[in-house]
Amino acid sequence: MKHFLVIFFLYFSGALIFGQEKTIPDTLDYRRLLDRIEKLEAAADEKKKEDELARLLEEADMLSDRKKKEDIDISKKFHSGVRQQQGLNPNISVLGDFFGSVASAQDEVTSEPGERTHGSNGLFMRSLEMSFTSALDPFARGKAFLDISDEGLSVEEAYMEILNLPLKMSLKGGVFFPEFGLLNRHHTHALPQFDRPRACVNYFGLDGFNGMGAAVNFMLPGILFSDASSFDFSLININDNLSYSSDKSVNLAYVGHWKNYYDISNSSYIEYVFSAIAGKNDGVTGSNTCIGSFGLHYKWEPPGTAKYKSFDWKTELYYGYNETPAGIVRSKGFYSLVHRKLNSRIWVGGRIGYSEMPYDNEQHEWDYSLNFDFWQSEFVFYRIQYQYNSRAIAYLPEREGAYPSNHTLVIQFSWAMGPHKHEAY
Repeated sequence: MKHFLVIFFLYFSGALIFGQEKTIPDTLDYRRLLDRIEKLEAAADEKKKEDELARLLEEADMLSDRKKKEDIDISKKFHSGVRQQQGLNPNISVLGDFFGSVASAQDEVTSEPGERTHGSNGLFMRSLEMSFTSALDPFARGKAFLDISDEGLSVEEAYMEILNLPLKMSLKGGVFFPEFGLLNRHHTHALPQFDRPRACVNYFGLDGFNGMGAAVNFMLPGILFSDASSFDFSLININDNLSYSSDKSVNLAYVGHWKNYYDISNSSYIEYVFSAIAGKNDGVTGSNTCIGSFGLHYKWEPPGTAKYKSFDWKTELYYGYNETPAGIVRSKGFYSLVHRKLNSRIWVGGRIGYSEMPYDNEQHEWDYSLNFDFWQSEFVFYRIQYQYNSRAIAYLPEREGAYPSNHTLVIQFSWAMGPHKHEAY
């Protein structure tokens, strides 16, 4: 028994010693293994994050490339026989121009609408314009403007343009307002004041001059240090105009227009134009009439804030040469106008002008005007304009009686439906 206890004690002590010797190294290896596993897991997580970021960047690049392709694909393509009907529809707009006016003169010459006045002492619909514009194909576009007034329906403009021809040339054919001076291309509802300057009116009438014909435009290299130059030549049929009236069905007039454009700064530019028109003023006698003009246009429109402020100044000189049965009449006239945008909705403007009558340079008139415009939006605006015309005109060829001096207060409101708004053309 004693021997058995001794052997058991020795065996138990050896087992303890052996177990302790094995436990220490096993615990150190385990800890080292845990540290290594943690480092590997951290490295794996980091690699996973990097892979996820790379995948997201690759998806973003793919989306960007797809967006660019979509932007390219949204342009209109013409394929004969497979175009959708909706793509063929033109842009259609309707514009209304209405006003009421009170004048100091109560005579028929100033109150009734005519060649030189829109009317006064009443309420009037000056025009209801319908606009149709469309790209005909990649090389041409068409535009048509129909005017509805108390006198009925008339074609204001209807023409086709062929673009991007050799020699930086474009062609136009149909009924249109040719390039002449600074304002002839403006439709009446898009003028900076209620009406045109009296120099324009006494030479060409209330709405400028247009006709059936053809025109060619050239973009020229910069001439006289200009940033851009252009030249327009038009051949049109005029047979219903103050300066170019005729009993013949065809009364051709030749119109030239040269423009030079200069950038002054990032926010302003100036341009000048030389224009001339020559034609017959009487189909019976075959007399010639030539009218020339020189115009200056300055515009300031600061980048980034053009919606809230701008300044526009136009001035133009006229010279007329008119062969009459009584001899040659040389006449002259001018106007100068400013239009100032005070904020996104309010404009103010003013104008001064002088005009000798092209049939008798002894008769003349001065005109002065001030206007205040409120733009409810780009589609609706209201205007109040005061105008004074100081006249020394004893008679008018188209109607009897003197043309008296006049104070006029006009309230105008205009609206536009569709993409064609109150803008220059």
